[in-house]
Amino acid sequence: MSLSPYQIVKRPIITEEAQIQTAKGAQYTFCVVPDANKNQIRDAIEAIFPEVKVTRVNTMNYDGKTKRQMGSRKTGRRSKWKKAIVTLRAGDSIELI
Repeated sequence: MSLSPYQIVKRPIITEEAQIQTAKGAQYTFCVVPDANKNQIRDAIEAIFPEVKVTRVNTMNYDGKTKRQMGSRKTGRRSKWKKAIVTLRAGDSIELI
């Protein structure tokens, strides 16, 4: 699988919990492609943000939820996704907003 760094990392996840992790320990949360492994995520983050060095990557896989359409009994399914929590070395930071 040869994807560009911008195809591996889809978007940052900006939630209250993610902001607390960022403030406490230089950990940033991203939504990534489900097929990407930790080494690919590390290389993609370091390519997108060349001034930072990644020390650790934790990943979590999420299954898509079953949802009903409004006004009918038809059900659909949201796609599965992967969350990556990236820890940077001390002193490094990423400006997301």
